Amino acid sequence: MTGRLMLVLLMVSVCIGTSAQPAVGEASSIPGVSAAAALLMDYQTGRVLYGYQATKELPPASTTKIITALLGLEMGQAGEMVTVSPYAAGTDGTSLGLQQGLIFDLHDLIEGALVNSGNDAAVAIGEHLAGNENLFASLMTCKALTIGALRSNFVNPNGLDSPGHYCTAYDLALITRYALNNPLFRQFVQTREDVIYESRTRTPVQLNNTNRLLWNTENREFRVIGVKTGTTSSAGQCLVAAADRQGQLLVAVVLGSSDRYADILKLLRYGYDQCSWYKLPKDQGMLSLAVDKKNRQSITVAPVENICFAVAPQDEPLLSKQVDIQGISSKSAPAGALVGRVGFYLGDHLIIETGLKTLTPITKKSILF
Repeated sequence: MTGRLMLVLLMVSVCIGTSAQPAVGEASSIPGVSAAAALLMDYQTGRVLYGYQATKELPPASTTKIITALLGLEMGQAGEMVTVSPYAAGTDGTSLGLQQGLIFDLHDLIEGALVNSGNDAAVAIGEHLAGNENLFASLMTCKALTIGALRSNFVNPNGLDSPGHYCTAYDLALITRYALNNPLFRQFVQTREDVIYESRTRTPVQLNNTNRLLWNTENREFRVIGVKTGTTSSAGQCLVAAADRQGQLLVAVVLGSSDRYADILKLLRYGYDQCSWYKLPKDQGMLSLAVDKKNRQSITVAPVENICFAVAPQDEPLLSKQVDIQGISSKSAPAGALVGRVGFYLGDHLIIETGLKTLTPITKKSILF
């Protein structure tokens, strides 16, 4: 526990002096979206493709559990045992039906919080990692700040309505984009059904995902791969979703919706149908460069990493690509040698870049130009 509390203090110190959150541009309204706030983000670049009231501070309901689970995965380990306290067992709202004194693997409780939206599981996680839910909630807020989610404040780990507990659509998208880098998080949020077991008695607890888009087999345009629902009387219907279409990834958020599933599908279809997509697969030749004009020799260079991102219609005129090739002075270079970079800009702002490498070796002294 001492080590974890030191981590809390360290994160608090990192958060002090954080600058104000940048404004999110508002696009023209997508017809029929009912949410009080909505946002669509390109996963790879983090660029906002559509925003409506995206920086408005609103109750996020159980989408709160995204950052609860993220902290659980980062601070705890599989095989770490959590004993359910009387306070956690008595938590209101959606639950796993946890009883006082039961013991579960921490990762099982994290899955239960994400898949089944267990409020009791979320509280048990917070108490185990930080001693009590208030201290854990402070850590949640600090973690959000370090991610760049600057207009969020959490007072509990489950998202039940409480004064001072709020987030924004933009912040939730940032937190989700960050969390999706964690393989276990990504696995849990797209799990439809599972069973976890109490550690001593092996009593099973059935998990059923509350996100019905995971069962949407009629949609052939893209595949929803998570993330989290939320509903309270103050928050209304909330949903954070991630979707994939042949490596094209989007994150969508709606808060205070009257039909969260319809709203999310409209946002995702806007991203896939009306935004422009740019793809540079790694290890695939992008351009040829002369290395010996006299002998008409050339090499092909390719991106070091996959590039796949979307640009909103209003931003497309601002998009440009810059290729920077550097000379090679050595007599030879193996395949895979870095020879420069390629970057994409919106106006003067770099949105993504990666290195360029040779696909074949250079066997003689050459100069790239």
